[in-house]
This record gives sequence, structure tokens and C-alpha cells, in this order.
Amino acid sequence: MPGRPRSVSDEAIFEAVTAVISDVGPKGLTLAAVAKRVGLTASALTQRFGSKHGLLVAFATREAANVAGIFAKARATHLDPLTALITTLSTLPTGITTPESLANNLAFLQLDLTDPELRPHAVTQSRALRAEITTLLTEAIEYGLLAPTTSPETLAADLYATYCGAMLTWAIDGTGPLPDWLTQHLERTLAPYLTQSTDATR
Repeated sequence: MPGRPRSVSDEAIFEAVTAVISDVGPKGLTLAAVAKRVGLTASALTQRFGSKHGLLVAFATREAANVAGIFAKARATHLDPLTALITTLSTLPTGITTPESLANNLAFLQLDLTDPELRPHAVTQSRALRAEITTLLTEAIEYGLLAPTTSPETLAADLYATYCGAMLTWAIDGTGPLPDWLTQHLERTLAPYLTQSTDATR
């Protein structure tokens, strides 16, 4: 006999985890806080994930696995690979709207880097991001949007570093919304590699 369908999906729970992390950081992340956002009880989350740590491992697994889908959606929306790239990276840090919310996410990153069960997923996610960036840059070279001498792997590493660094500078003394700040910095990193035909269309 099949079990009762779950009233709240794992995806909704993971979105709640993202929101709680941005609001209060990992120290304030409790099963009760996540459960409250989705209309469940802490015990229901315990039954599903085993513990708070089990929930975080499941969340980290999902974050790493979702990278390909995020970029696939961008490709389906934007025919221009550079537009798909900039749009995706500039909007990727969902829920980060204030320096405080970024600080809370950085605190969670510290947990990712020091927990032996979370770190492999952080590494997988980072490598997946660079791989997707490289693929879009390769397409841009093939379409004549970037100079043919461009190394997609090297430029992908530079763009990824720009993406990470720009979030920090925005939190310290940046202006405007984070997506706009990221877009400006990513476009400046790309600019020296654009072909004249690309410049004319932008």
C-alpha cells in the first residue's frame, strides 16, 4: 500500500533553508526555523532527513546537482551565450539583498569548507560552475562573440574569481543591488575578449 504523499516537497524545504541561512546564518538555522517557513514540524523534518546535519547534507547535494539545470534553463531563455552567462551568474546568489545576508551565507560557506560531509559537495558545485562557464564561453568563441585566441578555461577561471570577489566588494562598499554590481564587474572582465562585432551589438 503506497504511503501518504508528502504535503511539502523537498524543493520547498531547500528553498526555506536558503532563506533561513540568508536571514540568520548557520547558527540560527534550526529544524524548527525551516519547518515554520514551510508549515511543517521539526519532528517531520527529522523523520525525513534524520537530523539538522542530514538536512544540510541533502541541501548541499541538491545545490551541487542543480548547477547544470540552472545553466540549461539560461540557454533555453537566451540564445546569446554571453547573455546567458552574465544573467545566470548575476542572479545566482538568490536571497542575498544586504551585506548582512551575504555575511550569513559566508558563515555557511565556512561550514561547507570545514565539515567533511559538506565539503565534497561544495567542491562539486564549484567545479560544475566553472565547467558550465567554460562551455558557454566555448560557444561564444564558436559564434564569433569572443576572440578566437581566447582560452575558455582561463577566462572561466577569471570570471569565477570576479564573481566571488565582486560579492565581497559589494558587501563592503558596493552600491546598488547585487545583481547589477555583479553584471558590471563580469562585463568588465569579459570586455577585452569581445570581438568588434560583439561590441557593435551591445
